[in-house]
Amino acid sequence: MIDRFRYLFGVWNVIILPVGLLFWFVIHLWAPSWRRIGSITYLIVLPPLVALGAVLFRFRTWILGADLGMSRILISIAVILYAVMGWLEIKTWRHLNISIAAGIPEVSRHTERKGKLLRDGSYRIVRHPRYLSAGIGVIANSFIINHVGMYVMILLVYPAGFVMLMFEERELVDRFGEEYRQYQREVPKIIPRVGKAK
Repeated sequence: MIDRFRYLFGVWNVIILPVGLLFWFVIHLWAPSWRRIGSITYLIVLPPLVALGAVLFRFRTWILGADLGMSRILISIAVILYAVMGWLEIKTWRHLNISIAAGIPEVSRHTERKGKLLRDGSYRIVRHPRYLSAGIGVIANSFIINHVGMYVMILLVYPAGFVMLMFEERELVDRFGEEYRQYQREVPKIIPRVGKAK
């Protein structure tokens, strides 16, 4: 039963991780172009990503690779990581709304997208707490799933995520100007400074 769960959870992850990452990559990379057409962007971006998800599903077993078996030690570490992730998510979602979470400001026209720079809660610890939370979650999921393909995926997803962060930072500087540059000087991008969490 647990092995079946680990496999199904792994299938979910090998589809959602690349598709989700590619979605945000495409949004941030071409944000200036998407702004010209607004929220119809999603109708353009999502169909190819759904097709990619179907291809990944077709090769799911090959992508997951060898099953390394259930490990109580890795599951225990994953539970701790989930607790950290949960704490971070609670602190983050107190300051988010669905519009921001869905990336609406990134595809909105200049007059509609300024909004407010988030600096409270987990945004006082790092500038991108959702990336930090997602990164922790990917590791925790990998420990539960414990298939070779998940660890290979981490080696691919993490560098791509850091590149995507560069595009998002560019977007935020464009939206908030000097206010965001000051925030960059005061708060680390994704790795918290020891003793700075409040």
